[in-house]
Amino acid sequence: MTSGGLFYSRDDTDVVEEPQLSYSNPHKQRVGPRWVRGEVVFAMPLGIVDVDPATTRWAKEYVVVYSVDGGPEGRPERVPGQFGIYDSKPGDEHYSPIWRYNYVLVPRDYEANTLRSEEDCLNSGHPVIESDVYTN
Repeated sequence: MTSGGLFYSRDDTDVVEEPQLSYSNPHKQRVGPRWVRGEVVFAMPLGIVDVDPATTRWAKEYVVVYSVDGGPEGRPERVPGQFGIYDSKPGDEHYSPIWRYNYVLVPRDYEANTLRSEEDCLNSGHPVIESDVYTN
């Protein structure tokens, strides 16, 4: 299963001016909002990495999608405007900068950013599909 693209629609390479973050972004890195336990944090996604999940510490990223195989270009079809959902952030005991994608399959009438935490995803009743995609 492919990643469905590495970046979210809200990831930006320009200056970031948000209530939670003011960042000049001099090197034009991608920066975007993510949810952790209902709180907005910002991430700099760097791309897919090849890891051995048996020997590499990784955390979970929940990617909210309409489909895992029928979207544009045959990739998972992300919900426009939905932030990624991390299970942890720096300082948490189980945090890792390596993220394993877990796709949350939602219906077309899902409203973006209704799901805002791992708990929301797991308690939503929507299928969660663990992938073999890891990112940094």
